[in-house]
Amino acid sequence: MSHRLAIVSFTFVLMAIVCAHKAAPIAKDRLRPRLSNVAVINRRQIQLTFTEDIDTLSLTPDNISITSASETLGVLMLYPSLSASEILIVTQPMENVAYEIRGEVLDKAENKGTFTRRVQGSTTSDTIAPWVTRFSEGKSRHEFYLHFSEAMDTTDLTFSIMPRKEFRPEWMNHRRALLMPANPTDTLGSDSVYYIYVKKGSDISGNALKPFITQMTHDTISLPITLRCKAMIDGNPVEKGLAILSRDEPINITFVTAGEFTFVVPDSLESDVLVVSDTYSGRARVSVTADNIIHLRPEKIDVDSIID
Repeated sequence: MSHRLAIVSFTFVLMAIVCAHKAAPIAKDRLRPRLSNVAVINRRQIQLTFTEDIDTLSLTPDNISITSASETLGVLMLYPSLSASEILIVTQPMENVAYEIRGEVLDKAENKGTFTRRVQGSTTSDTIAPWVTRFSEGKSRHEFYLHFSEAMDTTDLTFSIMPRKEFRPEWMNHRRALLMPANPTDTLGSDSVYYIYVKKGSDISGNALKPFITQMTHDTISLPITLRCKAMIDGNPVEKGLAILSRDEPINITFVTAGEFTFVVPDSLESDVLVVSDTYSGRARVSVTADNIIHLRPEKIDVDSIID
């Protein structure tokens, strides 16, 4: 009897295991993406929100048409906003008239969704300044790149590289730029740290980009020596400014904030520092073992003449 019970128990356990491994197959996504909301942000931007993530790689201006009673509004580009379910449309300037938006998109499973929606155009100006969202930084880097928060004016980006190299922007799209050597002799060396100082830029609405600095090197070993400095005007800390480190030529650049700034240097040798703050400037010889206080006096210096 006990032998028969053992067989029955074993059979029951085996069936349970087999059934557990025969789970229902994963169902293929066959639902089409649907447009859930349209928001006119300003006279150049419209945001579309969908019920699921969109295949953003398949988006082109041909996916969307925007028409009023008297014109077809030019669509310049489309790109994801905060997520892949939110798509931003950049257009030619709108008028305060009714527009009909027609379009089609694909989700990640290649289901096609089509939509039609009527919206009221806006003449509100875009006043939000762009910013750098991703960029090259640190060791083991082999290219300079900048990725911006929104569509940029690709003719308006101005920057310098130290130690001095001549580079040019190669725009992959209106939001991402690779900074490439202008000549073979300007290729980055493998044993130096390079700094990029973005001096000027603007989005397609003309909003100015805040100046930006980043650094990178091909080397896989980081440089650990930090040079600390202070900048003063009449005994008070410099609120904001720009500091340039030189050894025969400019090799490093950084911002001054609340009277302090630092450089990462390859060794403990002395260097020259120039600090510029509006119509004030000051120079000093600095080293990692000194107090390094730079006193600024009234003298306006053109930074571009130093680093370009």
